[in-house]
Amino acid sequence: MQSYPQFINIFKTLRILYYKGVKAISVKNVSFSYENAPETAVDDVSFELEKGSYTALVGLNGSGKSTLAKILAGIIEPDSGSIEKIRSAKIGIVFQSPKNQIICGTVRKDVAFGPVTEGLPQSEVELRLIEGLSAVNLLHCCNSRVQELSLGQEQKLAFSSILALNPEILILDEAVAMLDPAAKEEIFKLLDDLNAKGTTVIHITHELYGVKRASDVLVMRKGKIVWGGKSRAFFSEKALVSELSGEPLVKEKRRNAEKKVPVSLSVSNLSFGYGTEDVLKNLSFEVEAGSLVALTGASGSGKSTLLEILSGLLKPASGTVSGVCRPVLCQQNCDAALFENFAADDVAFGLRNSGIKGRELARKVRSAMEAVNLPYDEYADRQTYCLSGGEKKRLAVAGIIALDSDILLFDEPCAALDGQTRNKVMTLMRSLADQGKTVIFSTHNMEEASFADHVLHIENGNILPGYCGRKSREFVEPVRLSEINILPNLDILDGFRKVVFGGKTASGLISRVPSVLRTLLFICFFTGIIIVGSFKGLALLLALSVMYGLFSGIRAKNLFARMAQVLPFLLFFAVFQILFGAVDASDSVIFEFKWICITREKLMLCLKVLFRTECALGAVWAYVTSVSEDDLIAGITKLLSPLKFTGIPVRDIFVLMEIIFRFVPLLVEEAVCIVKTQLIRGGLGRAKGFMNKIRAFLPLIVPLIIQTLKRAEALADALTARGYK
Repeated sequence: MQSYPQFINIFKTLRILYYKGVKAISVKNVSFSYENAPETAVDDVSFELEKGSYTALVGLNGSGKSTLAKILAGIIEPDSGSIEKIRSAKIGIVFQSPKNQIICGTVRKDVAFGPVTEGLPQSEVELRLIEGLSAVNLLHCCNSRVQELSLGQEQKLAFSSILALNPEILILDEAVAMLDPAAKEEIFKLLDDLNAKGTTVIHITHELYGVKRASDVLVMRKGKIVWGGKSRAFFSEKALVSELSGEPLVKEKRRNAEKKVPVSLSVSNLSFGYGTEDVLKNLSFEVEAGSLVALTGASGSGKSTLLEILSGLLKPASGTVSGVCRPVLCQQNCDAALFENFAADDVAFGLRNSGIKGRELARKVRSAMEAVNLPYDEYADRQTYCLSGGEKKRLAVAGIIALDSDILLFDEPCAALDGQTRNKVMTLMRSLADQGKTVIFSTHNMEEASFADHVLHIENGNILPGYCGRKSREFVEPVRLSEINILPNLDILDGFRKVVFGGKTASGLISRVPSVLRTLLFICFFTGIIIVGSFKGLALLLALSVMYGLFSGIRAKNLFARMAQVLPFLLFFAVFQILFGAVDASDSVIFEFKWICITREKLMLCLKVLFRTECALGAVWAYVTSVSEDDLIAGITKLLSPLKFTGIPVRDIFVLMEIIFRFVPLLVEEAVCIVKTQLIRGGLGRAKGFMNKIRAFLPLIVPLIIQTLKRAEALADALTARGYK
């Protein structure tokens, strides 16, 4: 293994000599601007890359790197300029967030999607599948659902799905930012191997280690290429390197190191698991007030889970969490944490929920935004969706520190930030600790971890020995700690999680019928629900729907409970329609008072809608319970396969089905993140009673619509990246 780097270097040298002078891609005077954005994202960019080169594209957050990457990959068209590729070379792009790239619900289907779209024979598809998964050590997860993967495995899946396309030019847009060091090293070695075989690599990164792996460097600033050359020459430009990396984090000696400091957070015998898998096992630790604590561990080790338990978003299986107050958590998914249209309004959301108004509200919002280097006068009226990834991350942090809690939790607050911004966020967390607050943050970066006062390292569900807690227990000032209970309305999250992870396919009588017949039965039954117009017919269909559910393997108790859950909402809209719906001249009036008019026709219409909806919900639930995703697609494939000879775009129907199976869980995950942020920042309240629950859900509607549009756009980009046209 020690000869591995030398072996790669020999290949690189031979490859450089072989491809010298052959241009892989040529960019000439390319410009692009987003609608309503104050500045040009990419401004008159020109450069050329040789075939088989390895280029690092670097720059501060918001400099236009990701936009340029999408232009190179053909996802967005430039406003002006041109891009020429050698022999129309195939370009593959790996996004920073794997959730934006994964299209299908299972690992096998996602990797195979690109080769299948290209029309390759099944034998070649299987070969690409095996090669792609083997390259990232993920072959053992071939038949797994995407929801079962850790974040690191999802990122590997995103790599594998692009590798299955055999791209000649591979672009990575901060694609290793969320991985632990071991997983990063795996990806870097994979890039070295691909590059040695002639693949042209363009790596967008903020990490100097990633830049050192490249042979060439391009530097962007405010949409322009301001420097280009060899990596050795780049590292000799000290001012440029310092601008991108920021000054080294220097850990100063704490002024209050000798003071008697009370405990602010205590965890005792804490355990938690998902299903049968134990994530955290009997954890116990204490944190002093005024401490900056780093939470480290491999991807999937339980860092985010622990932070959610500490903030009251998850209920532990056993053990207790006690503190001087309820901790507030800044989530890793900053997109879902921003649900107001304008930046200042988003920071103000939690403050308004706590009753702060007027000048005090404006002062606290300004202070929080200035603290994260988002000047209020410049960013207050910026639309959140127009911000760069780094700016969104800082805005999410501002929304949490504005709450002025004594215990602050941050989940990967510096991931994908440039060096300058990273240092500002770390310095901010240090200043909060110096003010006496307890700050805990998760990280994969060892420099960030060493900047903290203490490190909690999670491995195999346990905290490894070596945590430097309080050393003089008997001399510490006493302080009253209260047990931190779970936040109200967590039943909302439980409902969402059931949709995402669901149960196993039921083993009822209908599940034994071939998939094509099950699908045909459902289509016929659902068509009947839509067509039948008489009240008696719908009543009969409702009875059949119940029987359908029971024969599908659903327990009667669960079936009737599920139908009863939607009944209040149906009745609410029915009453609204009865009272305020339009009235025809021929309607039989039963009751009339001022603008309120109840007619026999309205009542019958509402009853039909109620019966029809309950029938449809029962049928859909019975069908999805009795079939797996593979069975469903297989059944519909057989039903529609004869249509291929008629010119009907059957392939598009199959792709649409795959997207639906992937899109629904994604939206549910977005809803979960939005609900979590709302709960953390004082939203949703204690929704007791039917009307209060409706009011509680209203703040979720607009953010979820916005996130739906974002996810739809991301999936469209993913389809383009996979060659689907």
